[in-house]
Amino acid sequence: MDRRIIIVARFFLCVSIAWGTEARSGGKPEEKYPVEIVFTSIGVEKSSMLANGATREPPLQLKFGVSFQAREPLNFVNSYNSGIQYLDAVDSTGRKLAPVEFRMGGMSLRNEGGKAQAAVTGVAGELPSPQASWVRLKGTLRIPVCRSVKSPVYELPLEKEAEEHVLLPGTVEQGEAESGDIVLSEGIPTGRIFLRECSTFEKNGKKMRKMILGLGVETSFDLDHFEILNEKGDVLKTEFRGGGSRMNSTCREWTRHLQFEEPEELRKLRLRLVYKVPAEPVSVPVDVKLGMRGVIRDRKK
Repeated sequence: MDRRIIIVARFFLCVSIAWGTEARSGGKPEEKYPVEIVFTSIGVEKSSMLANGATREPPLQLKFGVSFQAREPLNFVNSYNSGIQYLDAVDSTGRKLAPVEFRMGGMSLRNEGGKAQAAVTGVAGELPSPQASWVRLKGTLRIPVCRSVKSPVYELPLEKEAEEHVLLPGTVEQGEAESGDIVLSEGIPTGRIFLRECSTFEKNGKKMRKMILGLGVETSFDLDHFEILNEKGDVLKTEFRGGGSRMNSTCREWTRHLQFEEPEELRKLRLRLVYKVPAEPVSVPVDVKLGMRGVIRDRKK
């Protein structure tokens, strides 16, 4: 019979990391962006497995739920080349356990209210002793991160099938891009912003706009999301209603189904790209005790 035991325990470990930045005309002080590591659960579980068409009884596994949180402009990236990482494990009887495995390339990512979040599960190589009351994890996790950067404002006609070729952000000075005095060359990466759908409807007495907004590129670029702005430059509250991406050997394309309350006298679609710039992984030391009965203690305190 399939059996599952979940022992829930919560512990909040706050770690500040230093992100070095440098101005073009000399250096400036380091900017620190807080990263919060949250051990959300510790549990012993097993799930049914199929092997050759038959149900197989798997062994029990000790698992740790971990969440990383940070605020803009810091963001997380699901980097599949970050490989498998380990934390050493010792239980309260003094027995050294096999290391706990974290597959950082399998993190689940989401952004909400200006906060980036990433979740990953650690799997212990073996169970602690039956008499153990806690497990201590120690070591360093290298968290794959990036920075969220905003592009200049682009404009599109509010009509279906509208599209515009633009310089991708980061390829020229923003002041040059806004002046329009640019001679395009084959060496400067460009992107194609387009509308596949664009229409209005009424909702609760308000005029609403819905659209399928997209971006296509033929160079290395990592779009996070679009921002829609009014004529004053304020970011509109936009409802994300799905989307996707596709890529082949030569190009990549993102589409987003968006919906928002239309401001008065909206003549053009004004938007910004929020994209990810890769950065070096952040090394975060971990040294915690996770209690099997909810008693959890940070070794640093």
